[in-house]
Amino acid sequence: MKNALPFLSLLLCLTSVLPGHAETKSVTDFNTLVDKFFDFYFSFHPSEATAEGFHQYDQKLEDYSAAARAQQIRGLKEYLRKFEAFDGSTLPPYTQGDREWIISSIHSALLELEDIQMWKKDPDSYTGGVTNSIFVIMKRNYAAPEERLRAAIDRERQIPKALEYARQNLKNPPKIYTEIALEQLPDETDFFRKDVPEAFSEVKDPKLIAEFKISNQGVIDAFGSYQKFLHDSILPTANGDFRLGAENYKKKLLYDEMVDIPLDRLLAIGYENLRQNQEALKKVAAQIDPKRSALEVVADLQNQHPAPDQLLQAFRETFSGLTQFIEQKKIITIPDGQPPILEPTPPFERATTEASMDTPGTYETRDRKAFFNVTTPDPKWDAKRTEEWMKTFNNSMIPGTAIHEVYPGHFVQFLWIAKNPSKIRKLTFRNER
Repeated sequence: MKNALPFLSLLLCLTSVLPGHAETKSVTDFNTLVDKFFDFYFSFHPSEATAEGFHQYDQKLEDYSAAARAQQIRGLKEYLRKFEAFDGSTLPPYTQGDREWIISSIHSALLELEDIQMWKKDPDSYTGGVTNSIFVIMKRNYAAPEERLRAAIDRERQIPKALEYARQNLKNPPKIYTEIALEQLPDETDFFRKDVPEAFSEVKDPKLIAEFKISNQGVIDAFGSYQKFLHDSILPTANGDFRLGAENYKKKLLYDEMVDIPLDRLLAIGYENLRQNQEALKKVAAQIDPKRSALEVVADLQNQHPAPDQLLQAFRETFSGLTQFIEQKKIITIPDGQPPILEPTPPFERATTEASMDTPGTYETRDRKAFFNVTTPDPKWDAKRTEEWMKTFNNSMIPGTAIHEVYPGHFVQFLWIAKNPSKIRKLTFRNER
């Protein structure tokens, strides 16, 4: 699944919705610094701002240039210095936790920009990123269609330049990353050919429609050129290493999860857990059919799945049973809220995602719909590939996926985050879904 929820984030989110405390000058000063930081952050990540409900950034697109990247790094280091210099002892415990979390988050952002450098390695991060920048505008009716179309046009006009920066930035990406980008590009291009025009079909202003046709065709042409560039110039020599390396992985665990356990100890824990699961699997398989091996039993279970055209309905039918079980066992209180809408995964996420939650930002006030996305088989696939895909959605996996993504997983996390008084936790924990 995509973006598996870190345990620490869920724990902090669910246990730290505390009664309000009297706001001291120190807390006021800290919150002012937090507001300034997110204004800075969203100026470099306007698509995230749109998704979160800050629509003053809707006309902007991410600047993928080396100059913008250097400017962002300088700004992050300056805010890191300010947060680290802020005297945490003057803050109540709850806000002390916020300070620790934002410092760790900034370290994580710098680790990505300076050391991991996915901007250099991942061709899909550009086409997927700019496609998502339009998707977040068209998906929810947070403003009139004409206003949202104007924002989409403004962003579309900047996409060809973004892909020019992509060509400059990419340096020997891993082959698998390049292949994923090439796999997704046809669907992403079709997204602009079909889905975006359809999303704004109710707009009747002829001038706006004419401008949109030009900007949208510009994106389609830029995607075609970028696809040729990847296929002809990048793929033949794409031999980069996708591995993070031990040092980067250790830092990522520390900054993203606040886990400082040595890697060799974590590996030992993982292998021990694997062995326990393997033994448990053998025992359960023997209960099902003692005459066959565990692998044979599992293979049989994988063959038990809904028909491809019934996959979404099979997920839908699990929801009522899950909510009843959660209520009966008193696992967690599910806040009131509109249930998620079940839909196929958007085209720019299909190659790397089996299922995911798309929830509105905690600061989005106009349209609060949440979407549970499931990657259905592509109609263009042959029967063999479709059958192999459906085995991943066998009858035992469907409830497990729904538990992880919806009840009591990411969707319930989203419902609770809205009740959290902390801006830091609302904006950073939501992105862990």
